[in-house]
Amino acid sequence: MGKSAPGPSFIILNAGVLHRVGPHRLHVVLARRIAAAGMAGLRLDLGGIGDSIASSDAATFRDSAVADTRAAMTGLTEAIGSVRFVLFGVCSGADNAVATALVDERVVGVVLIDPPAYPTRMGQLRDLRTRIAQRGSVREVVRWGIQVAERRLRLAIAMLGRSTAEDPPSEGREIPSAATFGARLTTLVDRGVRVLAAYSGIHGPRYNHPDQIFEVFPALRGRLDHRYYAAANHTFTELAGQAELVDDVTAWTMTANRFG
Repeated sequence: MGKSAPGPSFIILNAGVLHRVGPHRLHVVLARRIAAAGMAGLRLDLGGIGDSIASSDAATFRDSAVADTRAAMTGLTEAIGSVRFVLFGVCSGADNAVATALVDERVVGVVLIDPPAYPTRMGQLRDLRTRIAQRGSVREVVRWGIQVAERRLRLAIAMLGRSTAEDPPSEGREIPSAATFGARLTTLVDRGVRVLAAYSGIHGPRYNHPDQIFEVFPALRGRLDHRYYAAANHTFTELAGQAELVDDVTAWTMTANRFG
């Protein structure tokens, strides 16, 4: 009887331009927990970040990130025989995980920390209630409402005075439309890729309820897993929040037979 293939390996992608240690050593802590639980893994520095040189001739950073991640998977196959992979990413790392999974069927799971988030009517109402509650008195609520209206009016006037040609180019993370991101998630779950989408508490109306992802993508309810850390910031600075995230990701990743 031939030797069975090893289980999937866990690859942690860069969060933005932070090197493989991750925000507040999150990647180190998570990698050690995953390893202790019995899964092989790798903290990856994409080309041009940390100790890795930029070796790809890809046209964009996203294409380069996908190429580097696929090369890392091939390297782990050659080193330890892994043929299936779970990708973990925070922010743009989540975007790179999705992009890689879409083009490489060796990816059987993705853990997305603060992937794209989108406002909903209910999310806006919840955010408004929270802001009103924080003001306390009726007088403070009215004063706040006037200030918001004034800011929006100034912004509208400023935008009228700018032509499209004068607008600066977009910088940083590119957020796809809700329809595009929903289609990408649907493609993955249709293929059998396991998805864990986790959101911190920084998003205001874009994400302020555990189930808001299903307010945007109702057809995905029951087809992917989700977490919401209302008290956590984007980089999980507080150790208690980081520990909760690491516990949840480890438990989710190590669930028996989750990845076939």
